[in-house]
Amino acid sequence: MIALISILLVLASVLLIVVVFVQNPKGGGLSSDFGAAQQIGGVQRTNDFIEKATWVLSAVILVGSIAMTTMMKPAKAKVDPKKEQQGPGGQQGGTAPAGGAQK
Repeated sequence: MIALISILLVLASVLLIVVVFVQNPKGGGLSSDFGAAQQIGGVQRTNDFIEKATWVLSAVILVGSIAMTTMMKPAKAKVDPKKEQQGPGGQQGGTAPAGGAQK
């Protein structure tokens, strides 16, 4: 399941990059290439589609990232019970020996 979400996230990311590159920050973008052929309503529909695609792909990436994070199991640290009972220097009791600093 995690592999499927990972593939979906990569695909959505690549598509989002393509959609953003198609847009023009000044409002032209892909729609300016269709200029005279579709003056009546095609240009506006193209801009609406590109804007909606941007929002949908962003939402897919957000939801997929959250889903993948919640599905991941935290790695459990393996603790050796013998080392857990011993203190520093291999002494039993778990406390450091009293005394000054070592040279």
